[in-house]
Amino acid sequence: MRRLLALFLALFLSISSDGALALHTVEKRSAATALASPGLLVMDQSEKKVLSENKPDSLRIPASVLKLMTAVVVIQNLGADTTFTTSIVKMAKEDEILVRGSKDPFLTTSRAIADKYGHKNLLTLVNRGNPNNLKRIKIFYEGLYPKDVYNLSIGMKNKKIRAKFIEVSSGQADEIGKDEIASLTSAPISKMIEHLTLWSDNLVADRLADVAARKAGNPTTGSGLTATYKDVLTGLGIASEGLKVRDGSGLSKKNQVSARMIVDVLMAIRKDAKFNSIYEGLPIAGETGTLVKRFENTPEAKGNVRAKTGWVSNSVTLAGYVKSGEKEYAFAILADGITPSLKYRNRARAAMDRLLEAIVKGDH
Repeated sequence: MRRLLALFLALFLSISSDGALALHTVEKRSAATALASPGLLVMDQSEKKVLSENKPDSLRIPASVLKLMTAVVVIQNLGADTTFTTSIVKMAKEDEILVRGSKDPFLTTSRAIADKYGHKNLLTLVNRGNPNNLKRIKIFYEGLYPKDVYNLSIGMKNKKIRAKFIEVSSGQADEIGKDEIASLTSAPISKMIEHLTLWSDNLVADRLADVAARKAGNPTTGSGLTATYKDVLTGLGIASEGLKVRDGSGLSKKNQVSARMIVDVLMAIRKDAKFNSIYEGLPIAGETGTLVKRFENTPEAKGNVRAKTGWVSNSVTLAGYVKSGEKEYAFAILADGITPSLKYRNRARAAMDRLLEAIVKGDH
């Protein structure tokens, strides 16, 4: 009988110490010197309990982790099924064509990008408006981004076509346009969001943020973007005091976000099916997207972490979801006190990977 009691007690202490060790390891990993006292929050989504935190309400430079918030704002303001149309229209003269755009965030003049990622090719569309391959043409346009106009001009030069570009208003386009020749319809916003989160496409992120701001009736300036994001977060019941948004991509070092804001956004994503494309697009540790080469030294985390990476200057960030048994935790790590060199950024990334592996292994 005494042997049985002793065996039971030893087993109980072993299980208890393993759990305590796991929690201790998580806390230890959260306080890693390589992370330079980050803004950090790890939350049990089902029970809304904090597993680990460090200054979760401090405002930090989020880098590309901001794209998670951008994706939520875009879907909330525009809907996941929205598409954009670009058309070529005849004009009175053969050497004149009209391009009518709708500020498609997913437009390109690169065949390689179109083939790989599903962007629509503006150059191919314009070529249909010049079936006789005239070497001197005028291209009137509305609803195109300046970068797309520039890239289109390069495409024309490469075809040895001298094209003069003339921007017109929507009203002017109505007057000078005749019959539509052809048109392109973009992939839905849900597909753009999957692409954005998987590959961290800065151009698409900035364009989508601008579209969301315009839809809300706000300017595409920093103040306009901030107001747009704040309105959406407020509608979702997320506090946003101190939030500053200067772009949709996270490239600006003037963006200011807290780890708690990001975690609250992550939990909102999992509550509403309309945000599924954000979750589905997130890179998987060691398998896809920007995480395909991460977690090489933390094998138990592979396949158990879906997260958005980010870095800019002295800020290295990671936010998403980590599974431990039957539980899924939402987490945000915003380490913006890193020495701005590749060596220290890689140390921070490795520390994050170890922390997440500790969570995967822990019996919390």
